Amino acid sequence: MSDQEIKISGTKFELKIFTDGFEDQNGPNACSSKCCRHGVYLDPTERDRILAHADVVDKYFDETQTKDRTKWFDNTEDIDGDFPSGVCVSTEVYNDKCAFLDGRGRCTLQVAEKEKGFQQFSLKPFYCVLFPIVKEDNVIGYDDFCAGESACCTATPFSEKKMVEVCAIELEHVLGVAKYKEVLEYYRKQFSHPQIKDSLRNARKDPVDAGR
Repeated sequence: MSDQEIKISGTKFELKIFTDGFEDQNGPNACSSKCCRHGVYLDPTERDRILAHADVVDKYFDETQTKDRTKWFDNTEDIDGDFPSGVCVSTEVYNDKCAFLDGRGRCTLQVAEKEKGFQQFSLKPFYCVLFPIVKEDNVIGYDDFCAGESACCTATPFSEKKMVEVCAIELEHVLGVAKYKEVLEYYRKQFSHPQIKDSLRNARKDPVDAGR
């Protein structure tokens, strides 16, 4: 484990989760949907679950989307141990955005879940729910895919609200409610003291942050 990682009750976390927040204080709660433009990688079982509910999902599509189910997924399987099946596929891009993203920037899978009274995130892919949090090689960390493009997912050490606080939904999804509470308590004990915050902020300054 590197000095940029922390281990809490057997789970590894990137240090940035506790020291950085986002340029927009609300983080992913102020989502601009730019992260959805290239689609998402998902486990084949997630793809199959979506297709099993295709008649429900496509009722909420708009004119910018296609009901042709052969254009929803790229079924090329790539080996990836971060997925339960050991492989992943991806959603297709249609009209320059994920096939499941509507013209208003809403995830149709999430809309269908809510409208039909399904359990939250029962259709939406795991890594789509997590973004900009990611689980990679069994480490919970920050995904910088949209860094510099969207304030809602651009990390900064100068935000008063840190990822561990702002990304409650995402972290609860990957950790479970009880484990997330444990992690949040760890943060409050180990990182939230003003002097600790100041020392971390100063230690992480680079020439760009310092205005040079």
